[in-house]
Amino acid sequence: MKVTVAGSSGFCFGVKTAVAAAQEAVSNPPSGKPLVMLGDIVHNSMVVESLKKGGFTVADSASEVPEGAFVLVRAHGITPSEMEILRSRGCEIKDCTCPFVSKIHKIVRENALEGRNIIVTGGKGHPEVVGICGETYGTNVSCAVISSPEELETLDFPLSSAILVSQTTFSSNVFKEICKKAQNQIANKYVFDTICITTESRQKEAESLSGISDSMLVIGSSHSSNTTKLLDICKGRCARTFLVNSAEEAGRLIAEGKILPDDKVGITAGASTPEAIILEVVQKMNEDENKKTENQPLDSDFANALDSLAQVRRGAIVKGTITSADSDFVYVDVHDKSEGRIARREFESDPDFDLDKAVAEHAEVTVKVRSIKNSDQGKEIILSKNDVEAEKGRAEIEEAFNNKTPVEVKITRTVKDGLIGTYKGIDVYIHRTQIKHGEVKDLDPYIGQTMEIRITKFDTEKGRLRISGSHRVIASEERAKKSAEVWDNIEKGKRYIGTVRSLVDFGAFIDIGGVDGLVHVSELSWSRNAKPSDVLKVGDQVEVYVKEFDKDTKKISLGYKKLEDDPYYNIEERMPLGCIVKGTVVRLTKFGAFVQLEPDLDALCHVSQISSERLDKPEDALHVGQEVQAQVTEIDAEKRRISISIKAVAPIDPVKSEEEAVEAPAEEAAEAPAEGNEEA
Repeated sequence: MKVTVAGSSGFCFGVKTAVAAAQEAVSNPPSGKPLVMLGDIVHNSMVVESLKKGGFTVADSASEVPEGAFVLVRAHGITPSEMEILRSRGCEIKDCTCPFVSKIHKIVRENALEGRNIIVTGGKGHPEVVGICGETYGTNVSCAVISSPEELETLDFPLSSAILVSQTTFSSNVFKEICKKAQNQIANKYVFDTICITTESRQKEAESLSGISDSMLVIGSSHSSNTTKLLDICKGRCARTFLVNSAEEAGRLIAEGKILPDDKVGITAGASTPEAIILEVVQKMNEDENKKTENQPLDSDFANALDSLAQVRRGAIVKGTITSADSDFVYVDVHDKSEGRIARREFESDPDFDLDKAVAEHAEVTVKVRSIKNSDQGKEIILSKNDVEAEKGRAEIEEAFNNKTPVEVKITRTVKDGLIGTYKGIDVYIHRTQIKHGEVKDLDPYIGQTMEIRITKFDTEKGRLRISGSHRVIASEERAKKSAEVWDNIEKGKRYIGTVRSLVDFGAFIDIGGVDGLVHVSELSWSRNAKPSDVLKVGDQVEVYVKEFDKDTKKISLGYKKLEDDPYYNIEERMPLGCIVKGTVVRLTKFGAFVQLEPDLDALCHVSQISSERLDKPEDALHVGQEVQAQVTEIDAEKRRISISIKAVAPIDPVKSEEEAVEAPAEEAAEAPAEGNEEA
């Protein structure tokens, strides 16, 4: 008996991801939260029962899920309304919707909102189809599910008004027939071939293998859409095609003579079939040979079958063992006749991976097969470790996009008008306006930083992935929460530590926790001539207090300058009447001189208090910049006024010219009585 296993057999990427997430939840259950599957995670009773034993229960609808539960959404996806119910119940949602299915949801949602009717090729009532049709709820369009070209004629709306999509596991041949019949009625741009590429490959391989096999086994559940499609395809090429769900069922076929000892047996499996079951079936097919060669290596046919199960084909995700490394490549045993190789730079770019240790310990690594080439020297298998991380990252980013949950990215470079952040090898574009509130002029300082963002765009159309994110959205939400807290607790006199957001001619706007308040320029400094930029700069942390506020207009007036900083604070104690002070002449007027005693503290010396002589103007005795001594004669703190007397300490008389000095004595002599007359 020669056994050949189709390369595309067993769990697809979406099912594998969902099962892995469920097993992780069983191993590390969320504290205090019941584990719930929204529908059987996979059409395989063995897997479902195993997860039930691990603590999971199955809910048929979102309304049955208990509040606060950990809910695993299977690869088939659910309707938006069910997702909303889960969120309203405070559930922790692990959305394992297959990326191919999510893409269909997006296509249907966008076109339904534009008023186009929807045609889905697939199985009526299938969970995936129900979820897809759910995207039309709340719109005025129709959603029809068909499974044959003839059903196009039964629709109650014109084909020209519709788009055509397909369930991911639908028959590719039937879909092509439906497209052919709808040709010239539905525009090409409204026909979306959304059949999963893995499904299409699986069907083609099954068709080819069944054509050269004497008997054909399709492993899987009769409830699985993709499994029943495989069964139909194989029956069309091989008369002795059987559906089995276990090794025991395969053994009965041998015992009943339905599969003969000399048969060429082909094996394929649906996307819901675990690899363990496939292995058991292969072993059962070779059971007689194994008995004959007990304790001996497996025969070559069986070894080939096991090799096939490794699925070492282009695009496959496989596990291997690191065997060695050189300056360019790391070599991995992927259970094929030839070793695969990974570019060494993939490991060098991962600072957490110890390559020397991995080689020494022959560590296991999960890789993706990039290409396979056959040559005279043998098979060349090119692998990638980063591609696996990228696929995981892509799925996680799409989940974050759908659930509106934040992710952390590392900023790696700048581009025109924005930044590029990476998440597990996936690039995310962040426009400069989405970095923070306010203008960002210099992008370079962000390189190397970690930034929390919300995924705002996840576009896979035209075969190119476009992802955008925003930190500003998160900051806005946080600011809104803080703002509500401020307005709930604000009161006059309350003090806050705030951040200077901006400076204007009339003052400074201070963020006191989600709310901006204004410190008027008159409240910034005791100096009358100070500008906002003289006192503060953007980004400063300052202490302010509430002077006035209006909840209706959302305006807050803040105070900043402190009483103890007032030049007139405690002035009577610092400069009591009669004390002697020193100062500098800073300004001269007709009525006197202003003398600066301290920064921002000027005193007036009246013109009559400068000199022992009568002055016409202060300039006759003083000049700006001159240092003087004076006595404090009056203080009025309320009117912010100080009077001083220079004359009371040391009068400053005007300096006379030489001519004035010579003439003055002659005039005085003429006025005085003669010396002789005085004696007489």
